[in-house]
Amino acid sequence: MTTKHLLLIEDDLILGESLVQRFELEGVKVVWVRRLAEAQGQMEAPWGAVVSDVRLPDGLATEWFSQLSPAYRLLPWFFLTGYGSVNDAVSALHAGAREYLTKPFDIEKLVSMVLDALATTAQAPAQAMLGISPAMRRVEELVRKLARQKTSVLVTGESGVGKEVVAQMIHSLDPRSKAGDFVPVNCAAVPESMMEAEFFGYEKGAFTGAQRAHKGFVERAHGGTLFLDEVGDLPASMQAKLLRVLQERCFFRLGSERTTHSDFRIIAATNRDLYADMLAGRFREDLFYRLAVIRIEIPPLRERPEDVRWLTELILQQITAEQGIPISMSELFLRDLMARNWRGNIRELRAYLEQAVVMSDEGVLAVPVSACLGASPGAAAADCPAQGLLPLNAIVEDAERGHIRKALSRCEGSVTKTAEVLGISRKTLWEKMKRLAISA
Repeated sequence: MTTKHLLLIEDDLILGESLVQRFELEGVKVVWVRRLAEAQGQMEAPWGAVVSDVRLPDGLATEWFSQLSPAYRLLPWFFLTGYGSVNDAVSALHAGAREYLTKPFDIEKLVSMVLDALATTAQAPAQAMLGISPAMRRVEELVRKLARQKTSVLVTGESGVGKEVVAQMIHSLDPRSKAGDFVPVNCAAVPESMMEAEFFGYEKGAFTGAQRAHKGFVERAHGGTLFLDEVGDLPASMQAKLLRVLQERCFFRLGSERTTHSDFRIIAATNRDLYADMLAGRFREDLFYRLAVIRIEIPPLRERPEDVRWLTELILQQITAEQGIPISMSELFLRDLMARNWRGNIRELRAYLEQAVVMSDEGVLAVPVSACLGASPGAAAADCPAQGLLPLNAIVEDAERGHIRKALSRCEGSVTKTAEVLGISRKTLWEKMKRLAISA
């Protein structure tokens, strides 16, 4: 049962009292206001969701909503009105509303949707550091446990899932890490001829061009964390040298006869099957077991859709702070995000959102952003029209348009009845009618 607060903006005394009583039965703490002016003074509170009538004594809530800062529009908003229309509904959805219900509405349906929204927002970004899906909550729980130990950790997962973020979280939560830095190393990016010099450092004059002494990665990680990304790309010679450092915690700088001591935590990461590499003889068995004392597998983004909304809101807040551009997104845009495969995981999601912000009109992200926005090279041919052929989505839209028109005709133009016949919600039908240019 959630302890998040719900802001209710409703001037109808009977309906407002009924909603307050119904939500409080579910354990939701409700603050009820009857004017937009009152709501304005309440916006600083940490609301989990907002339910609002559209027409209020001091103005239209949808217009006021569209002028709020992006941080407030990212909350789940549910609008209620007795003067519903397709255009009003779609406008509210494009402004960022979660749902738009016409009176009289099914109160149990509203309660169910609000409770789902509260459950999603119960883990605010300040509390959840990795995600709100069950899989990432388990990962975060393990990370917090590991941070208290000086155990070697191997983080695995596809490219872009956030392996370095996990490593940084372990480092930041380790009470011992205050004495040292987090030193990230991309093993695949260091030339093999320079590996020993970069890892262990060198003295002045150790080789041609060594005009001053240089601290290597291992020495810079003293008292902190050495993070080896793409550790599976280490050559065999470097694997042996790294194993010796992990065993003895000391090494020689190039050109020095004096050993240097370094005490650090080691966290490695890879998108390869390191165990299979070990069995195939491509990775040292003794080093594998040194690194993989504890293994953390990060699931791909497509297997945890709950995190797409959370990550999207977090990334948009970061983009807003970086660029100083107020940004809001429609529920249509978000649903499009959640339907995508995200082969590049979080890295691809961030790139797509940055593109969407650039292509957006007045900082509002809607669907579609552009004809081929975010299409991967392999998908470009399928997403963009080829000469002499109609794109597949145009064929699908044409069939969908004809079917919806036929259903509307049989239901005498009733959106509610048509939605029931088609087995979709009124909101979904409104979205489709707007997108396909269908009038009731």
